[in-house]
Amino acid sequence: MEIPLLKVVSLAAAHDGDLLFEGFDLVLGDGDRIGVVGPNGAGKTTLLRLLAGELRPAHGSVTYGPGTRVGYVPQQMPDPDGTVGEFLVGGLGELAGVTARLRELERELAAGGDVLAEFGVVQERWTALEGWTAETRLAEIRQRLGIADLPDDLALRSVSGGEQARLLLARALLAAPDVMVLDEPTNHLDAEGAAWLQEWLRAFPGGVVVVSHDRAFLDAVVSRIVELDGIHDEPQDFPGGGFTAYRVEKQRRWEKLLLEFEAQEKDRRRWEADIERTKQQSLGVELTSGMGAAAPHLKRVARLVARKAKVRERRLRRRMESTRWIARPRTRPPLTLAFPVDDQEAGEVVLKVRELTVAFGDKTLLDAVDVDVRRGDRILVTGRNGAGKTTLMRALAAAGGDEVAVLPQTSDELRSDATVMEFFRSRVPVYVDDAERLLQAHQFGTDQWDVRTRSLSAGELRRLVLAVLVNSPARVLVLDEPTNFLDFDALEVVEEALRRFRGTLLTVSHDRYFAAAVGYSRRWHVAGGGVAES
Repeated sequence: MEIPLLKVVSLAAAHDGDLLFEGFDLVLGDGDRIGVVGPNGAGKTTLLRLLAGELRPAHGSVTYGPGTRVGYVPQQMPDPDGTVGEFLVGGLGELAGVTARLRELERELAAGGDVLAEFGVVQERWTALEGWTAETRLAEIRQRLGIADLPDDLALRSVSGGEQARLLLARALLAAPDVMVLDEPTNHLDAEGAAWLQEWLRAFPGGVVVVSHDRAFLDAVVSRIVELDGIHDEPQDFPGGGFTAYRVEKQRRWEKLLLEFEAQEKDRRRWEADIERTKQQSLGVELTSGMGAAAPHLKRVARLVARKAKVRERRLRRRMESTRWIARPRTRPPLTLAFPVDDQEAGEVVLKVRELTVAFGDKTLLDAVDVDVRRGDRILVTGRNGAGKTTLMRALAAAGGDEVAVLPQTSDELRSDATVMEFFRSRVPVYVDDAERLLQAHQFGTDQWDVRTRSLSAGELRRLVLAVLVNSPARVLVLDEPTNFLDFDALEVVEEALRRFRGTLLTVSHDRYFAAAVGYSRRWHVAGGGVAES
């Protein structure tokens, strides 16, 4: 019987006493490709850190096969101190130390030092570790991931988010792991980088566990999906395919609950009873913890438990609504206002830039670029990270004035004390009942209308801003990486809303699935200081 690379038995994890998941079992062998999906906060990153040995489980076990090496790629650089060269060489593991010592001994020998015996031992170990391949491997990986031009002495704090993602991946690959554990590896990767990673993982002989919201990537790489849905305590297993197969099977499972009404109501009552019981326990702790030294801690735990109950309830509602809307489209509230088709002077140039030249230091991003946007265009903008896509979008938006609405890559600057309803109505001039229907369609239930925008998650804020944009009077939308921070259910809503949008649309995106779902009539590729249309 083949010994597995990784074996997980009855794994459970908690955060601040709050159960994230339990009962997770996994046997990972050579060639296995597991995708982990789920909403933010459900425990996906925690699961990966448990598999990588960075955390200890609350219950259960994670064991590795003899000699198994695990390469873990987190979402962010754990320690931004140091230089690019030091960080990458650290990925060589033992070989890094052996090589450094070998070089020291070489210098001592050249100076006449009596270190020949140690030199022989260290050189033998360097040979056993195939040290002669390290420089070639490092150069190849840097070239493939587009970081060959980063100087070894460049401070890690000075590299961009996309370059950090590539450095993290490169360091993990240098260790020649048997198991790859990757947390959102295509974040910040451009299309070329993501395509290379896809091909590399296909050829990788070991096992892979990857958290990703990149649907095309999941379809291309994984053969099984595990979902932490934030509703069930136990992870949900979807064997037999990538995202497409998972989505079909998930929809089938939930539609069965809708069709079998009694079963649906039974499950709903069970979940709601569980949620209500959790709320009552929380209230009980609040009421009985007024005295004693432990009272502040108990109250804090009670608040956390109550918050989890609300989040779980919201996720259940969203899941049921999404399933019903897909199964019965006519039941979906309107996603967009009934604007007339923007066909006034069809083909009219609504945005243009001429002789646009932008440089940063010695690097010229855009060199004398001329582009036109015509009314009704749906333009997909692609290009490598740092090619100048965002710069081009900013120039076009500035040229359009009030007719243009812009979605930046991040929306944190929009956080305030305004509620969801106030934020929406301040930007979309509609009556309250119309605002309620539109917000409902964009997955903001009644319990969220009075929530302040500063309390929303990154994904919720992104979804709210997109709901505003597709319903704003502006008839030209400029969207920079609109899929950032969105989970699968939110992506489907946004894609449907943008399909219904009748104005002019410019979208910067590396998400092939999103581009195909929304549709485009023109494509611009930004590279080498210019813009090529295809």
